[in-house]
Amino acid sequence: MLKIERATFPKDAQVVADLFLGYIDFLFKRSPEERENILKKYDPEKIDDLVEGFAKDHGRPNGELLIAYLDGKPIGCGMMREMEPGIAEIQRVFVTTDARGLGAGKAITLALMDRARKDGKTIVRLDTGRALVEASGLYEALGFEERSPYHQDTPYLDHLIRYYERPL
Repeated sequence: MLKIERATFPKDAQVVADLFLGYIDFLFKRSPEERENILKKYDPEKIDDLVEGFAKDHGRPNGELLIAYLDGKPIGCGMMREMEPGIAEIQRVFVTTDARGLGAGKAITLALMDRARKDGKTIVRLDTGRALVEASGLYEALGFEERSPYHQDTPYLDHLIRYYERPL
């Protein structure tokens, strides 16, 4: 059975780290020619620092970090944070290879959207890699529309990114 739970720290730090290392590996496989640029943003050697930052940036009360479990096994994660009043950003939705196609990515995204709505947000944004066609398909099916870039956080990756937005 699929279950979505809020991550708590430090208890879930290793689970988040393991899932995120899987996400980094997935990005490397989908865009091998961009490995160097991906490493600038997500260096696996600095996973503990990344997870600590995720816990801070996506923790309550201004965000959410969720873990998806299937029959008690962690299979995915996703994060949401407040960008500015009324606007939330969904980030790093990832599902392990063996659990893809079971609806976990959709369940995580919907749970993050619901949390943003409950937190009083009226717009949700996200970005995803152009090579992550399944993610784009999911977001478009959920009513997200492609838009112009809304941040300049990673100019060295801009050519790889699609930006989306949706009212809540």
